[in-house]
Amino acid sequence: MPDLKLFHFDIPTWGNYGDKALFPVVRDAFRVMGSGGSGGISSTSGGLSRPGGDMRQSGNEVDFTSAAALRREVDLALVERINSAADAVVIGGGGLFLQDTNPNRLSGWQWKISAEALAAIEVPLIIYALGDNRFPGQPEFDELMRSHVSQVLDQSVFFGLRNTGSIETMSQFLGAGETSRTDSIRFQPCPTTIAGLLYEPLIDRRSDPSQKILAIQMLVHPRQQAAGYDAEVIHQATIEAARLLVAKDWTILSVPFHPDDAEVSRQLVAEVPEVEEVRLHGSDVGFFAGFDLFASIPYVLGGRGHAQMIPFGVGAIPISLDLHAKLGYFAEDIGHPEFVVPVGPQGMADESEVGRDSSRRAQILARRIVDTIERAYAQGNDLQCDLLSTRQNLFDTTRDNHAVIHDLLRPGARPVSTGTTAGPSTCPERLRTSVDIRAEEFHLAAVAEAEEFSAAQTRDLTKVRREHKKKLEGAATHSKALETEREKLRAQLKHKESQLERQSAQLDAQTTELDAQTAEKNRQADEAAGLRKQLDESEVRLKSVNDRTATAEAKILIDKTAHGLAWRARRIKRAFKR
Repeated sequence: MPDLKLFHFDIPTWGNYGDKALFPVVRDAFRVMGSGGSGGISSTSGGLSRPGGDMRQSGNEVDFTSAAALRREVDLALVERINSAADAVVIGGGGLFLQDTNPNRLSGWQWKISAEALAAIEVPLIIYALGDNRFPGQPEFDELMRSHVSQVLDQSVFFGLRNTGSIETMSQFLGAGETSRTDSIRFQPCPTTIAGLLYEPLIDRRSDPSQKILAIQMLVHPRQQAAGYDAEVIHQATIEAARLLVAKDWTILSVPFHPDDAEVSRQLVAEVPEVEEVRLHGSDVGFFAGFDLFASIPYVLGGRGHAQMIPFGVGAIPISLDLHAKLGYFAEDIGHPEFVVPVGPQGMADESEVGRDSSRRAQILARRIVDTIERAYAQGNDLQCDLLSTRQNLFDTTRDNHAVIHDLLRPGARPVSTGTTAGPSTCPERLRTSVDIRAEEFHLAAVAEAEEFSAAQTRDLTKVRREHKKKLEGAATHSKALETEREKLRAQLKHKESQLERQSAQLDAQTTELDAQTAEKNRQADEAAGLRKQLDESEVRLKSVNDRTATAEAKILIDKTAHGLAWRARRIKRAFKR
């Protein structure tokens, strides 16, 4: 019977290999560590040694009663089941502090639980290896998230973040001057970084750093492109770097972690035919496949967080492109920030000197990538030994954290140290075996199948709802447009009616005026007729007058003529008399 029974909020998936691998390893870390006992695996001059004695757990077992997808809304019914069956709740790991993945207004981050449901959880919370996953250029986290994560912190018996960078940013985000609040935030490495010390099939496995073998995972996400990262240049530089390395007798594998990586991987294989693809995403790939693969590969070039951490956890040397702050955080934590190649807008300032020639900029970046890989290769043995020692330190930190967790949950229940050869310890860890791995893969496949099916149904339902909402919005918009058109027509009708009324009034006025004008016309016509009659009469009278005048004038003229003739005749007569 387990001494501690835990409930796990995880992300069951086969789409993202990092998440697929992470959550089983979280559970296995608790199973292996138990109460935080012996160091189990010790480091000896770069090699590994097994713990002495039996590998079986002798007591203080820890196991999980159940799990639930953290991106699904947590209801009170689930909370009641947790309260009745579990001693504590594990949330994590992963970069859950992100607001645009699984966006919701219940919590403001990926764990979709309301403040009320969170408060109803009566058992302590264990925040395990979470990280600040905010992408370059994204806005600061909001007040809802601050309030919710603060509540989570208050309800947690252990609050562990996976890198010191996240501890700094989240302490600043949550602290707001309250040092005592953020002092409880601890460093808990992602358990994938110690996977080689948790699984029996990985013990004693160590890739040969003298072999020129490199695995590549690459993608510039649209989020990074939005922040100014040049996807075309970076992807082409990665392909060109692979081409240059193949020419130097390197064996290159393309290892897409996510369906989004597939296009870059296809392009890489198409342009550099010597590259072989080993796909890690998909329902047909178990969570352990990547650990098994990277245990035989000495060098890995990646742009995802788990493309660093998983290879590191099995002894590979991680080299990264600086696509996200978390990649730099991890490189700092393992003591080798020099193996992060700058590719952001500021880091590629030198390439801007060649102008807009993306081909030339890609060649310069490719040369930088190759130089970084060759620098790691040149110090391969020493570098690998150093990283294995760092891995052991991360293991010891994790073991100590589990001891703290167990002591807080079961005060005084942990047995007194027996002092094994591996260090100050209690009972030796029971490493996870191939049988355990297969059982976990079966469980994960079943849960992921159900979750993916449910997620697909949810996506379909969301799509239907979105389409229905779109139709409703379209209908509402159409109705509003019709109403607007109706109001417009009503206004136009009112305007027309007003115009008609005005025109009718104008017409009435014009009719009245026309009637008046007609009457005036008729009056003037009558006057004209009267005048014409008078004129005719005047003409008759004038003619009569004229006629009388002419007769009188003729008579006068005759009289005058007769008088003149008579006068002339008298003169003539007088003249004859003389």
